[in-house]
Amino acid sequence: MTKERLGDRRGDLRFEIIGQLWGSLETAEPLPLRNVGRGGALVESRLPLAPESVHDVRLAYDARTTTIQARVCHVTPIVSPSGTERYLIGLEFMEPERTALDQIDNLVMASGGHPAPHVGA
Repeated sequence: MTKERLGDRRGDLRFEIIGQLWGSLETAEPLPLRNVGRGGALVESRLPLAPESVHDVRLAYDARTTTIQARVCHVTPIVSPSGTERYLIGLEFMEPERTALDQIDNLVMASGGHPAPHVGA
């Protein structure tokens, strides 16, 4: 008795790719915030980010969420108290909107700090 071979059970049409085809993968991971200011933030991550790479950072505070584009300035490996390797990542905010700056100020004030003085209009 011969076994009949099962066919492709996928419901959608597939195309064979010959050669290389580049793609991208977007993931979202919550990162502990070590410090934040109008110019940027220091976060802790289990994975390193490439220096000079640019990412969208979602800052959530007080039931409001703001997305700010940020550039990775530095990545420093550290060892956590549990012995696992982690990374401190310095982010520079790139042209944050006024609402993002206000949200950062509110976060700083809530943690006992003082917001930066407003410069310009």
